[in-house]
Amino acid sequence: MKFRDVFKEKIFNISNFLSLVRVILLPPFFYANYRYQKDPGREWLAFIGLIVFLAVVTDFFDGYLARKLNQITMLGKYLDPISDKIVTIGAMTVLLLYYSFPLWVFIYYIVREIVGVWGGTYLYFKRDIQGSPNQWGKWGVGVVAIMVIWYIVTPLVQLSFPADHIIVHPEYSAYLLAFVLTGGIVSYGRKYWNIVFRPAR
Repeated sequence: MKFRDVFKEKIFNISNFLSLVRVILLPPFFYANYRYQKDPGREWLAFIGLIVFLAVVTDFFDGYLARKLNQITMLGKYLDPISDKIVTIGAMTVLLLYYSFPLWVFIYYIVREIVGVWGGTYLYFKRDIQGSPNQWGKWGVGVVAIMVIWYIVTPLVQLSFPADHIIVHPEYSAYLLAFVLTGGIVSYGRKYWNIVFRPAR
């Protein structure tokens, strides 16, 4: 498959637009968390919740509408996961800036995503293989969602629970994410290593 083939399809459709909307939601998400971190309150928390809800809804409907309206394109298959990665990295950047997220977990995630994008792009355009998600990836999405919510509600939770209570220590979810990322790296490595580095002779 060649890169120019991607643009031979009708790429301007509602499904691809919804994938981009998730990225567009990042600036207001940054601003809302900036204000919320300075003055934790239910108003800004509700606004953050609305943004997260819209991100989840667009994530669901871009794939659903692509299938329902027969708008599945090569670009869409690539754009959807890339948008997810950008949004996830953006959300983790917010946690790093405002909620004392562990820097080493953030760097680990970034490196893992860079390697994953390179590998997925290579498989797609050089080996004509669409990388398929596995259970580790699905668990990772769930852990990231829980982690983001846990970190964001912590400033309010701290008002009601003592400092040694587990609920005011969202860093445990970050450690869990690091474990899941490692499992995914091992799983993908075992599946695609020979295809990338040892193509059929």
